[in-house]
Amino acid sequence: MDKGGAKQRNLESFGLKIKKYRKNARMTAEALARSLQVSVSSVRNWECGLSRPDPESLFKLFTVLRVEPNEFFGIRGIGAALSPGEQALLEDYRMMDSRAREDFRAIGEAMRRQCRHRALREVRGRLRSVPDYGRCAAAGSESGWEVRSEPCEVLLYNSGIVSQANEIITVSGHSMEPGFHNGDRVLVRYCTEAAWGKVCVFSLRGVGCVIKEAAPGRLHSQNRAYGDIVPWEEDGAELIGCVLGVIEDRMIPSPEEAVLYEEAVRMEKEEGDPE
Repeated sequence: MDKGGAKQRNLESFGLKIKKYRKNARMTAEALARSLQVSVSSVRNWECGLSRPDPESLFKLFTVLRVEPNEFFGIRGIGAALSPGEQALLEDYRMMDSRAREDFRAIGEAMRRQCRHRALREVRGRLRSVPDYGRCAAAGSESGWEVRSEPCEVLLYNSGIVSQANEIITVSGHSMEPGFHNGDRVLVRYCTEAAWGKVCVFSLRGVGCVIKEAAPGRLHSQNRAYGDIVPWEEDGAELIGCVLGVIEDRMIPSPEEAVLYEEAVRMEKEEGDPE
């Protein structure tokens, strides 16, 4: 029988670990023996690799030393793995007395709240809500304003064009292709003047609202299959605003970020800006 090999296996699998966690718990071999109701020589034999604890003693040892079986045997299952930093914190916690542990938990809770508030502040600055009143601007067919009583707020990543937008309007028709397609949602900034070549939203009496390119004396359709609009003087083409761009998928935040944003808004209403 290979007694030397058995001793080495006992030492690696049990002895060194028992000694490590006993010291982490600031217990002497005598104190551990009393807690486990075994002899001091038994504990010393375990730690030297001369023997190993029976299942009942091993179960008591996990409880006394406050160590999880998976941690003791180095088993890293789903949800059980700890980083070296986390392991160090856990071991520090186990070495504390009851008052220190209360302080540790209180500090941890305060830091969690601080981290949460910081995350809320960051997402509040990273996202912006732009109203969508359900209005359509035709690009080739007649369409009027379809106005909701309350806007649908659309969350987008904040950017240069998003920060300027006053409203989201949906394109209807094909006369502005390939730049703008039927169903595109566009960001619009209200304005009273438009430079030639700018794509804008106009309201025409008797026609409705259209999305066209501003041109001298006419409203230009970018799709050559469609004619331009030359409004009569009495039509009174009214400029609603200039189109800043189309909303793309990459501009839409994840559901998780949207939930954080809503929480940040609620907190601002209830408590003011989280600090």
